[in-house]
Amino acid sequence: MKVNWKVLVAVALIVVTIFLAVNSTRPRSYNGANLSFGIGGGEVTVMNPSEAGVPVQIVSTGSRTFRIASTIDDVSGNSTRQGSGRSITHLYEFELPSGISAFTITNGTNATFATSAETDLEAIVNPVSEGTVRTTLIAATVFVLGLLYYISNTTGHRWMSVLRGNQVANLAVKPLPISANLGQGRIAQSYGDNRTQK
Repeated sequence: MKVNWKVLVAVALIVVTIFLAVNSTRPRSYNGANLSFGIGGGEVTVMNPSEAGVPVQIVSTGSRTFRIASTIDDVSGNSTRQGSGRSITHLYEFELPSGISAFTITNGTNATFATSAETDLEAIVNPVSEGTVRTTLIAATVFVLGLLYYISNTTGHRWMSVLRGNQVANLAVKPLPISANLGQGRIAQSYGDNRTQK
C-alpha cells in the first residue's frame, strides 16, 4: 500500500492547528496560598474566601508601562516604574477584597500576579481577550477547512464516491413481502388435472 505523505502532513497540520488554537485560548485555573501566575491580555477573576483583604502585586518586566482596569473600587490606573537599566520592572499594588473580583491588564507584557498571603485564593485566567479568541478560532477554522479540501482534492474526492455508493445502497429495491395467505383455502391441482374448481 502506497503511503501518501502529502495527506499525512496535512492531517498532522490539522491536529497541530486545533491543539494550538484550543491551548492558546483556553482559561487556566489556579488555587492555593502564595499564588503566583502569569497574566495575558484576557480577564482575570479571583475569589477571596476570607473576610480580610489580601495584598496583591502585579509585576511586569521590561520598559513598557501597563494599565490595569478592574471591578474593584479604586483599583485602576498605570503601573509604577521600578529600578533602572536592564533591571527595570513595572509594579502595581492593590488589596484584593473579600469575594469575587475581576481585572484586566492592557498595554503590558510578561505581567505576573503575586501574593504572599496564606489565604487560599482561586483564580481563573483568560490568556487572551475575547476578540483575540474569536479571531484565533476563525483563522484556525479557515485553515483546517482549507487543509481538508486539499486532502479531498489530493485523494480525488474519494469520500464523495463512498457517499454516493451508500446512497445507492439505501435506494435499492426491497423485495415484496409474500402473503402468508397465498393459496390457502384452494384445492391443490397437479399438471394435467382438468377438473374445475367449484
